[in-house]
Amino acid sequence: MTVREQQEVSAVQGSADPQARADGPARRPRPFRGPLRAELTRWFGPVAGATVLVALLFAMADKADLWLIEWVSTAEHLRTAGLLVGGPLTAAAACWQGGRERRRGTRDLLATMPRTPLRRAVFAAAPTILWPVVGYLLTAAACLVATWRYASYGSPWVSLIAADATALGALGVLGFLAGRVVPWRLAPPVVAVGTYLALGLPGYSESAIAWLSPALDYSSPWGRPLWWYAPVSMAWTAGLAGAALLAYAARRRVTALVPLAAAATAAALLMQLGDEGPWRPDPAASALVCDDGTPQVCASRVHARMLPGASAALAGLFSKLRGVPNVPARVVESESSEAHGTDAPVSGWDTYFRRNQVTQPELFALNAAAGVADPAFFCPTSDTRTPADDISSAVIDWLAPIPGRDDPLAAPPPPLYTRTLTRLRTMPERERTRWLGGYLATAHSCHLQRVTAP
Repeated sequence: MTVREQQEVSAVQGSADPQARADGPARRPRPFRGPLRAELTRWFGPVAGATVLVALLFAMADKADLWLIEWVSTAEHLRTAGLLVGGPLTAAAACWQGGRERRRGTRDLLATMPRTPLRRAVFAAAPTILWPVVGYLLTAAACLVATWRYASYGSPWVSLIAADATALGALGVLGFLAGRVVPWRLAPPVVAVGTYLALGLPGYSESAIAWLSPALDYSSPWGRPLWWYAPVSMAWTAGLAGAALLAYAARRRVTALVPLAAAATAAALLMQLGDEGPWRPDPAASALVCDDGTPQVCASRVHARMLPGASAALAGLFSKLRGVPNVPARVVESESSEAHGTDAPVSGWDTYFRRNQVTQPELFALNAAAGVADPAFFCPTSDTRTPADDISSAVIDWLAPIPGRDDPLAAPPPPLYTRTLTRLRTMPERERTRWLGGYLATAHSCHLQRVTAP
C-alpha cells in the first residue's frame, strides 16, 4: 500500500469514528527542539554576535584605505580587528554567560539533571562562542567582497580567516570558564582588559614566545603564508581551549591531556617561525608589470592596478626628461625583487595611493625624481655634505616641484642650491638638456667630484 493510500484510509477511518471527530484533526508532531537550539535562540547570544559584527565593521571601515589594496593587507587587518577588537568583546560576553547559573541560583538544580556537566557547559557556552564567530565571518566576507574590486593579484587567504575564527571561538571558551570559576560580577570587564593585553603585548616583544599570540602578524605585500601556519595556529588555540574545558567539566579530567599535547606541539612549531614570521617571499607577487611609456613605469604585480595613476602622476616629470640622455629606461617600484641597478627606484605606492588612485601625485613624483637624479640611490653615501648634494637637491626640486614648499620660518637653503635651481629655471632648453645628460651620467657613475653646477 502506498503512502497516499494509507493517508486516505486513515482519513476514512477518522471520519467514520465519532470519537475521532469529537477530538478534532490529529496534530502533527512538533519539530525537534533540543537544548542547543534553545540556547542559541536566547537573546544574549545574537546580541553578542551583533555587537561583534558592528564593532568589527566599524573598525574595518575606519581603516578601509589601508587594506583595500591587496589580499595580504585585508587578511592582516582582519586578524588585528577580529582579535584585538572582537576578542575582548567575545571573552567578556562569554564570561557573563558563564556566571548565569550562579546569578540565577540554579546550579544545584541543574546538577540533579541526567545531562553530564560537560554537555551542560558546552550548551551554555555555545551562544557566546558561535554567534561572535558568525559576526567575524560575516565581516570577513564583506571585506573580501570589497577587496575583490581593488586587488590586482592573488586570492583571499581563507586559511588565515579560519584560524582567526578558531582563535575567537577559543577566547569565548576561556572567557566562559573564567565566568564559571570567578564569582565576581566585575569579572567580564576584567577579562576583556586581560584578553586585550594578552593578545597585544606580545607584539612589543622580540622573544619567540610572541608568535603564540594569534593576533600577532607580520606580513609583506609580496609574501604568502606558510602552508602549515593556519592549521598549526588552529591546533594551538583550539587545543588550549579544549584542554581547559575538559579539565573543568569532563568526568575523566585526564582526557584533557590529549588537546593539551596538541596545543604544546603546535606552540613548539609556532616558536620556530623566527624573525620572518609566517610569511615568505612570493616571487610571482613581486614580478614587474610595466606600461608602454618612455621611460616605462613598472609596478609589482600586487600594485598593477595603480599603474594608470602612477603614469599620470609622473607625466610632468617625464616631459622635463624628454630628450635628455642617460635617463634610466624604467622607473621601478623600489621594493620589487626584479629591479635592476640601472632602473630608477620609486617608493610610496602604499603611501600615496588609496584604492588604486594616487592621492598625492606631487610627492609621488618627487620620489621618482629622487630615484632618477639622487646619487644616494646609486653610490655609497657618507655623512659629509658635498657640493654634489646641493646640486642634486636642486635638480630634484626642478624636476618635481612641490607647491607651497617654501617655508618662511625654515632655514635659508645653501647658496649653491639656490643658484643651481635658478639657473635650471632660466637657462635655454637645449643647454639645460645637455647639462642634465652630463649630470645624470656623472651621478650614475658615482664620480661625484666631477659634478659641476650649470
